[in-house]
Amino acid sequence: MNATKIIWSNDFRTIIRDRTAAGLLLVPLIFLVILRFGIPVLQRQWPELSAYTTVLLALFCVIAGMFPAFVMASIMIDERDQGLVSAFKVLPLSAARFLWSRVAMATVLGLLYSLLLVLGAGVGSYGLIRALMLSMLCAAGGVAALLAAVSIARNKIECLTTFKALFVLAAMGATGALGSFEGWNRVPAVLPTYWVFAAFDATDSSGFVATAALAALLYALVIAIVFRLFRRNLF
Repeated sequence: MNATKIIWSNDFRTIIRDRTAAGLLLVPLIFLVILRFGIPVLQRQWPELSAYTTVLLALFCVIAGMFPAFVMASIMIDERDQGLVSAFKVLPLSAARFLWSRVAMATVLGLLYSLLLVLGAGVGSYGLIRALMLSMLCAAGGVAALLAAVSIARNKIECLTTFKALFVLAAMGATGALGSFEGWNRVPAVLPTYWVFAAFDATDSSGFVATAALAALLYALVIAIVFRLFRRNLF
């Protein structure tokens, strides 16, 4: 645990030195201000927007859950480009310890950001347990995105491009809250975020549990697949 704290401390210093990366970690706080103060203003101008506030909350949470993953992926790709992954293998700590500490950091930050938005945005009424489960799903999206980006991208530019594509792909799951599961709306149901959006929109406990369980199952499947790619490409 002490080693993990040291790794996290060093990573925070690296992020703070990089103004772009540090700025990215503030974006979820901007999301919170938009949801808390911007949406009510817009609702007064366009009352029909009230029907979509849950979708907006889910969208911001899904994206916020992925932002720390983007920052950590950039750090890991930088280290790989500098040949530091090979150096990790001869240190007293295993390379896996370094890498999984970064994954854990992205997961914790993604969970905290999403939880902050769910509980602090003033959109909908979620109990602590439901808010925590929704935030865990959003953070799982960050883990999948981190493993996929580090596996696919060959440099930081490609990492940025990969995350842009993943942000769009994640947002496409919004149809899970916008339409019923029929016709062409079944196609995006292969995305875990489809069920995350549906879980945000669920009004009863059984519906919430079913959609959240489907989202968790799909995320587990995606993470298992990209993890194999991650190990092969990074180690």
